[in-house]
Amino acid sequence: MQLVRMMAQKRISILADNKFISKRGEFRSIGLCLLFTVFGFLGCKNVDKKSPFMVFHYNEDESVTTLDPAYVKSQSEIWIVSQIFNGLVDLSPQLQVVPALSDHWEISEDKKIYTFHLRRDAQFCFPDFGGKVTHRRVNSRDCAFSLSRIADPKSASPGAWIFADKIDSNLSQVFVPLNDTVFQIHLLRPVASLLNLLATNYGFIVPIEYKSTEKSVLARNPIGTGPFYLKRWEEQIKLVLRKNDIYHEKDSAGISLPYLDAINVSFVKNKQTAFMQFLAGTYDFFNGLESSFKDELLTTDAQLKPKYNERLKTLITPFLNTEYIGCYLGDQPGQVNYLQDVHLRRALELSVDRKAIVRFFRNGLGTPGEYGFVPPQLNPNQNSELTDSNTHSKQDAKVEFALSEYSKMKVKPVITLSTTADYLDMMVYLQEAWSRIGINIKVDIQTGGMLRQLRNEGKLMLFRGSWIADYPDAENYLACFYQKFLSPNGPNYTHFVDADFDALYEAIESGGSKDRLDDIFRANLRLMSQVPVIPLYYDKSIRLIQPWVEGLQNDAANRLVLKRVTIKH
Repeated sequence: MQLVRMMAQKRISILADNKFISKRGEFRSIGLCLLFTVFGFLGCKNVDKKSPFMVFHYNEDESVTTLDPAYVKSQSEIWIVSQIFNGLVDLSPQLQVVPALSDHWEISEDKKIYTFHLRRDAQFCFPDFGGKVTHRRVNSRDCAFSLSRIADPKSASPGAWIFADKIDSNLSQVFVPLNDTVFQIHLLRPVASLLNLLATNYGFIVPIEYKSTEKSVLARNPIGTGPFYLKRWEEQIKLVLRKNDIYHEKDSAGISLPYLDAINVSFVKNKQTAFMQFLAGTYDFFNGLESSFKDELLTTDAQLKPKYNERLKTLITPFLNTEYIGCYLGDQPGQVNYLQDVHLRRALELSVDRKAIVRFFRNGLGTPGEYGFVPPQLNPNQNSELTDSNTHSKQDAKVEFALSEYSKMKVKPVITLSTTADYLDMMVYLQEAWSRIGINIKVDIQTGGMLRQLRNEGKLMLFRGSWIADYPDAENYLACFYQKFLSPNGPNYTHFVDADFDALYEAIESGGSKDRLDDIFRANLRLMSQVPVIPLYYDKSIRLIQPWVEGLQNDAANRLVLKRVTIKH
């Protein structure tokens, strides 16, 4: 209780410097009271979902500015384009690579040539403004055009990184259509994660007709092979997708997918308003929970409270997102960077009670970050020995602290911990834990954009961060510590430099490892010993689902797959 009171006092002190944040908290509390009062009445309401058609409704509180897969970046855009397009390959619910537009492929002995064989029943869906829909079969020229478009510097696609340093600049020699149904990719060197990269939205295939169309037109008129096609889009208001009647996939009983007739996406920006509408039955599912909702809906072990059990279904899934505290290890002009001392970093890490953070700040929506930066799903060789050396230990923290140069300072210099307002309570908790072993921490609140900018420029000492997998491979996490990727030119925001780690990363990335999983394990273990970051927890996603929805699943990539969803009337 003493720690809780001290945290509350610290939070008030920090918020006093920002009246807007304080007032926002007051308004949020009032809004929540109203919201759940309304839900009390709506809980008795028999929401009429009867309709001759199966339409799935959900809300996006983030803007959608393009539906061109070469330029989408946000989750809101990716969720929509993934209903409209397919790639050569896809991911299973277990995030294993499976066939999509390519029904099989071969990899050359030197691992530099990938040969894809296209399925013959996949067709592009071309809707027109009069409601007529025409079709054309996918061919290998479409594949060559689509991937060249991503790799071409003139396109300025944000997905160009998936081919960076992997292919020749002469793209006609890289993406090669051998005939209508056989397509090759030629690499400069082996790339172990290529198939995973092709399963991202940047690997989606578009028709070669895009070649003569303006970029601005493509953004609003997507043409794909997916289970749905765009029927209507009123920007910031509503987007409607209709069923593609000739979609090529079937279920195990031979029934054509998708089951839904349409998808209706609304764009209500206020999350509390959208959540109230979900509770009223307007939307079929709600993704995620703001911190202000969690205590009302969930117990501290991520269970839906009894009074909501009959009204809602929950789907909680491990999510490939590591939440962490980053330690900047580069030089700081004009001052000593005490974080360059590994003993101080170890003292910081060993003082963190990760289980308490997950329980009290996340209501159980997470797994304590005791396995290093790489989530355990992507590091199958990890074992219990990892946690034995990194569990919460005040005594070990004090030993490491005593070994640090910082501990020898009579007046302890301030070390600033930067965060956004959403994580303030958690950071105050860390501040108190670290102060108990003698580390003088100041919590600094930044906007999300400013925190990212300062982090990229190496101007933050300690910073709260999160890393969501771009693709489901441990390589994507380990890249955050590779010397050649130092920020601002890459994701190595901590400026960690370690020759042994770099050698392991290069073997993992190229596929040159004799035992890739063991190298992943050893690279992650190296990070744990050197502590450039302090993993707090591995996230879990939560979906609240209406009782009439069936077949909605989730995976560790938090994808939205709607082709097997039905609405029970």
